[in-house]
Amino acid sequence: MSWAKWSWNPVTGCLHGCDYCYARAITARWPDAYPAGFTPLFHEERLDAPTNTTIPAAHADDEAYKRVFVCSMADLYGRWVPDEWIGRVHEAMLASPEWQYILLTKFPGRYVGLDMPPGAWIGTSVDEQKRVRIAEDAFRKIDGGAVKWLSLEPLKEPLEFTDLSVFDWVVIGAQTETRQPDGAVPAFAPPFEWVARIVAQAREAGCKVHLKPNLVNGRPGMTLPDEYPTARGRT
Repeated sequence: MSWAKWSWNPVTGCLHGCDYCYARAITARWPDAYPAGFTPLFHEERLDAPTNTTIPAAHADDEAYKRVFVCSMADLYGRWVPDEWIGRVHEAMLASPEWQYILLTKFPGRYVGLDMPPGAWIGTSVDEQKRVRIAEDAFRKIDGGAVKWLSLEPLKEPLEFTDLSVFDWVVIGAQTETRQPDGAVPAFAPPFEWVARIVAQAREAGCKVHLKPNLVNGRPGMTLPDEYPTARGRT
């Protein structure tokens, strides 16, 4: 994640089974580093990392060094994750509120009722229409945090949203090729119309928009929206 210089994985592994999952591909590529593979695990010894980590003096003014992508190798809020694991991770975040924690899940309903760090970027991943209503319903109920964001990466089918105003930021990306344990999963770029429809709706709702370079295979050409959110405001 280019806008965060740190990742923190007090929980690893996931049971979603998404065929395009980059994290599962990483565990397959480096089995010595992940001897349990993609089996969900709680790493209690990592809970104090936010407290014990300092930003290098040379990067003190770089906002990206203040951001931490939480559980880049897991879905912390997956239905299989015990409440205790989630509670312990949130306790650790609240104990070190100086960081901007970036959260992302396919189960946003589990955010509801949790104490959120004040600077958190609270996100949900939507790749198919069946997740749209779940995301909108949950984010109407979420309190706290600084930014509420929507990750549409990969955008696998045309999506219809009822209310994008519950989000501050919309990120859209393509599916990159990954090497999974059972073989390669090819890249897939969504049609222009799918992306343009969502961008227009996001603009109308006042959301910032960020389109990933992988939508155009990273090649020079049309300038893509490259906006980032501001805390609790859309200026």
